[in-house]
Amino acid sequence: MTNIADTRTRILEAAMFAISENGEGAIRVQKIAESVGVREPSVYHFFKNREALVEAAHVERYRRSFIEMVQPFQAGVALSDNAEDFQRIVKNILSLIYVPQREKIRSIRISVMGAAQASPHIAEEIKQINFNICSEIAAVFIAAQAKNWMRKDIDPLVSAYWIIGQFIGRVAAEMDQDRVDLDKWNEASEGAILHHLFR
Repeated sequence: MTNIADTRTRILEAAMFAISENGEGAIRVQKIAESVGVREPSVYHFFKNREALVEAAHVERYRRSFIEMVQPFQAGVALSDNAEDFQRIVKNILSLIYVPQREKIRSIRISVMGAAQASPHIAEEIKQINFNICSEIAAVFIAAQAKNWMRKDIDPLVSAYWIIGQFIGRVAAEMDQDRVDLDKWNEASEGAILHHLFR
């Protein structure tokens, strides 16, 4: 028998799928209920109205887009024996983050941030997710600073927010690939980040 948490998760998954396929306008509570095999009142048991379902789906899409962001940085400190190792690992992480396969993830972030402009609830949730992610990255930087592996005169939290901005900002270049050489964009962005952390 399906438990309550599973039902909520399936409803949320269906809503996220609908958004990814056809935008938030595609979310119809009755269709979401049918797609997961429950009655419409079951949806309202977990989400007070359609707007709450849409907001929850946007927030979860955003959260998942960052789910694997911190672990490579944490592993970088754990696996490094010296500053050169750490710098090499950070450079490798950046090259993996900018691969074309992650374009959709970056687009999700921009889409949800756009939705946050009209929803104080989404905005507050995104703010907290950003803070959590950046705090974890900042903790990695603090550990590296303590080992003299990166500059000590930079603010770890501010640096983490700026780097996340670099990742999200690549969408502008990805939208204009006929005129923007993405390899050169990567080179410029990676160079700026490495210079900021290690010069």
